[in-house]
Order: sequence, then structure tokens, then C-alpha cells
Amino acid sequence: MATSASISTLRKQVVEELGWRKLDPARYNVTAIARESYVTGNGSQETWDAAVKKNRYPYLIGDTVRVVVEIDGFQEHLYGAIRSFRTADNRTYKRRTLNPHSAYVDLFERSGVLRPLTEITPELDDFEIVTDHSEVHRDGPEHNYGIWACLRGRAHAYAPPADVMVTHKASGEMRRWCNDCNTPELRAELGHYMWWQRQRCMKTIRRLIDNPQEIAGPVGDWDAEDARGWADVFPYLVPAEAAALYEQWKERNRERVAA
Repeated sequence: MATSASISTLRKQVVEELGWRKLDPARYNVTAIARESYVTGNGSQETWDAAVKKNRYPYLIGDTVRVVVEIDGFQEHLYGAIRSFRTADNRTYKRRTLNPHSAYVDLFERSGVLRPLTEITPELDDFEIVTDHSEVHRDGPEHNYGIWACLRGRAHAYAPPADVMVTHKASGEMRRWCNDCNTPELRAELGHYMWWQRQRCMKTIRRLIDNPQEIAGPVGDWDAEDARGWADVFPYLVPAEAAALYEQWKERNRERVAA
């Protein structure tokens, strides 16, 4: 039977091994990994991998996550930080657990919400982050030697070069930032852009929900042209039926031009 001293040694070994693999020990139940890998297990790579996979905390207090909240009849993606984990009867866990039932999320832009863990998404899952220098600075401005500056840095006397290109997958909105600006809070702000734009464009959206045929009106019709111009700028906000009609309209016009 393993002694407390030997468990302590094994814990240190596990922490070192996680570090070598560039895994954050704080996100793992280190004691459980030590026991399952080296005490009850045979110490093999297979046993280690299974223990690491099994004993990773899916979320920690303070993690930035995304939840879905219904606002004005629309399912909006909102971001916030986990403040506590709750049991099925809404009690707060007294210790860390690998499988909490739900979490209270303190939203950045609205009051907090309680959600089952199955309805919570890590904010990083919503973004594509490119770090390759040639991709980040593709088509960079000639006046700046082909280097894009950090978008947030423009408010200062000197804007540092961009290090990353961050794209919100659902909307396609992209920002170039330096590493210091590539934070969960600023990514959440980028993710909220779709919600903010929907609020600003609600009149147009409601109009196209009520009359989707408007977007397929003839060339020169002011309302139709206005709707199509708006749809080109915010394709991710166009109601589904209007979007389908607009695609059909564009296809007909391509055929007409080709003929």
C-alpha cells in the first residue's frame, strides 16, 4: 500500500510530466492520476493516458465560457466567467469535482445565468486563432512594410504589430491583435458583436421575417436594394427564408449576365 510520502513523490512526478507535455497541472486531479497510473495501475503509457483523460477538470472557477440566452426571440451567444459550480438541487459544491451538474455564469453584458454543464461551451471553441506570421500579415499595408498593426493598439501613440488573427466562427468577424490583446475578455467582445449588430438591425431583420420576398425584388427597387446591401454586410443576420431567396436571386442574375 502506498504511503503518504510515496504519494507525495508520485504527485510531484505527475506535475512534472504534465508540465513536460505542456498541460496545466491546475486543470487536473493530480492525486487521482498518481494513484490510477502508479498505485492501482501498472505505470504504462496507456494507463497514464487514460488517467490523464479521465481526471481533467472540464472547467475551473474563472473560466470564460459561452452560453445561449434567448433575447427578443433570438438565441444569442453570450459570454461570461464561471463563478461557482452547483449540484442538481442548486447547492454549491464544497470541493472541486470532475463532473459538476451545472455552473453559475456571470455574464459580461447581462445578469448571470445558471446552466447545466452540457449547455456551456469554452469560449475558445468559438474562435479560430491564426498565429502564422505570413497569414496574419497577408496583404499588409505597404506604408507599414506589409505589417498589420494590432487593432486595439491604434488608440495609443504606437500600435504594436499584430501577432494573431482571431476570427469568430459564427459571424466571420475577424480582428488582428498583439498577444497582450488576445484575451478571453476581448474575444468575448468580438463574439458579442453579432448580438450587438442584431440589436441595431432589428428593424430590418423583423421586416425580412415578415416579408422575406422583399430581398428578391427587382433591380432598382429601393427597398429590395437596401435589403440586399444590408445582407451583403451582415450575411450571418439574414433570416433563413430571406437568405434562401437572396441566394436564388443571385443565381438568377448570374445566369442572366452569362446569357
